[in-house]
Amino acid sequence: MDSNVEAYLTAIRQAPFRLIERYLTPVCTECDEHVVPSDAGDHVMVGSSVAVGCLGYYLVDPNVLGIKMPTWSDWTTADRAESHPTTLYSRGAALVQFAESLGLMREPRCMSSLGPFYDEQLIGHAIAAMSAWLEAERGPVTVRAALKESMYYTDDESQIGAVPRFTYGGNTLSVGDTVDVQKIGPMGENADTFRAVIKEISPTYWGSELCPTGVVLDGPDVPVGESWDWHSMTKVDKP
Repeated sequence: MDSNVEAYLTAIRQAPFRLIERYLTPVCTECDEHVVPSDAGDHVMVGSSVAVGCLGYYLVDPNVLGIKMPTWSDWTTADRAESHPTTLYSRGAALVQFAESLGLMREPRCMSSLGPFYDEQLIGHAIAAMSAWLEAERGPVTVRAALKESMYYTDDESQIGAVPRFTYGGNTLSVGDTVDVQKIGPMGENADTFRAVIKEISPTYWGSELCPTGVVLDGPDVPVGESWDWHSMTKVDKP
């Protein structure tokens, strides 16, 4: 790797979070792909954020890192309103990213498909830290009120917004995956299958469980106006 890129990456890792927060995103600004560390391809990542795009663009302003680059173009100026987290999922992603930057999990015990920090231990540390602060500042009654407030967002029919991937019943699928879909006949029997591409996944809470109810498929054989059971879809492996 080029020494200039190495210096840039080192500067990102050492920078205060408040200095670089606005530039942290898992989406490459050059190809608009949501990138994960386990499948970064031509992207260079720091944690869960794209630091160098697939065509070599620096997503974090080098100038705020002390690296002079007067020709750098600020991608956040035009996209700031769109990138501000508005859904429950996108806000969760931002909070997890922030928790990672605080070093709450200095020695992660396991690796996952999303990287070493994205597991229940990191989330548990973050929840415990926030609860401890709230109870110290406002008392235990406020903590119980906060927990009650959080349950409001997981009532039946509550949506969390579009997600890049989802796991349900042991079946993990992502937006962009090619899947074979099993049709169900009028008597519940298996009918024909067709092939499609997952265009959108928008889960909804039902019975206190997050369910993949909002799946949009794209393809010439996709029937119009039908919904699809998550377990009827089987990912087609890339050749």
